[in-house]
Amino acid sequence: MPTLEEAAALARDDHGLAVVSTLRADATIQSTLVNAGVLAHPATSAPVLGFVTYGRVKLANLRARPQLSVTFRNGWQ
Repeated sequence: MPTLEEAAALARDDHGLAVVSTLRADATIQSTLVNAGVLAHPATSAPVLGFVTYGRVKLANLRARPQLSVTFRNGWQ
């Protein structure tokens, strides 16, 4: 499995795009294209993944079920 930095490097080459998948209440997957990148955690300064998405559904899913999957890509690498 790639490190956070290795995965984010793939996203940088694709304008920071990634796919984030969360679990809905009915146990199906909701996937969304997002802008993502590595930034410093505000409390610990540890590197963390941050992403921007529109709407409330993904946030509600994450608050109820805090598991997610992130897919970065760079062409066919």
